[in-house]
Amino acid sequence: MTTLDPKTAFLHVIDAHRWLAASGCAWNIAGANAPKETKDQIHQLLPNIDVMIRDCLLVHARSLINFYNSDGRKTDIFLRHFGITLDPTLAIALARYKNPIGVHLFHLTAWRDPSYRSSSSTLFRPDWNADAIPIVELILDALKYVSQQSTRWELPFQELYKALIARFQDKSSPWPQNLCGEANVSTYLTKLGL
Repeated sequence: MTTLDPKTAFLHVIDAHRWLAASGCAWNIAGANAPKETKDQIHQLLPNIDVMIRDCLLVHARSLINFYNSDGRKTDIFLRHFGITLDPTLAIALARYKNPIGVHLFHLTAWRDPSYRSSSSTLFRPDWNADAIPIVELILDALKYVSQQSTRWELPFQELYKALIARFQDKSSPWPQNLCGEANVSTYLTKLGL
């Protein structure tokens, strides 16, 4: 587990959630289910932006899966760093996506080939176009669960949950100032006695 104090670590937790929400919101606008006219306009400006948005979403989802499941390297920031553990049902649901995201983003393997996957039926390979938003929603569920735990960190996680929902659902939703930048976050957490 990292040696960062929780106040410093929380800044990085905010960051991962913020960019997950932003990429989830962008995926809702430009992703697989976007209207054809919208996709055509966006692709005129930024070819294949939908793939970049989806993969950005998956990068942040993967780091948050590690965070919530307290599973990763010794320098990683984990939920348990804040004295909280995730509901086991949510932890299992999140863990299911860890390796498939890793293979999709970080490895060039035979597993990418559909015929190889069909001959190796034990491997789980999500349909990333269909599963991108459900992964975000699962992380939202995890954050909601954490924000409802009676701990010293309940209020900051509640504030983060509200901000995440707002940004994910509405691109024009401003990110709260108390969750922006080291100085603002530190002041906010100090006011809460953390």
